[in-house]
Amino acid sequence: MNKLSKEQKPIILFIDEILKGTNTIERISASAAIMEWLSVNQGMAVIASHDSELTEIAGELYCNYHFRESIEDGKVLFDYKVHDGPSTTRNAIKLLEVLDSPESVTTQANEMARHFTDVHEWEKISNRLTQLS
Repeated sequence: MNKLSKEQKPIILFIDEILKGTNTIERISASAAIMEWLSVNQGMAVIASHDSELTEIAGELYCNYHFRESIEDGKVLFDYKVHDGPSTTRNAIKLLEVLDSPESVTTQANEMARHFTDVHEWEKISNRLTQLS
């Protein structure tokens, strides 16, 4: 990227799950830094990510679009239509339900997701296990 930028050549990137497989804090920090660099260095980037933090961090520099999904008969179905804005749906816990995970797992997962959505802070698992027993 840097070489092309120095040569004043336009950069068009298509990135699926930017820095996937790396630790969360550095993945989001590095991804945001790359996205910011691209925005001022003749770059155009299409970046697919499940990191909602990137939506919040880059909301003023980047346009956000998403596909919608539904789970029907145990299958995840996508509409393959581009919709404006960040996704408002979630599917991991629904997939757990489809896979017949214990109800206590999906209930706890839903409660933890709701708590994080409300306060942007994770509850410790040990606290939650004490409450469930």
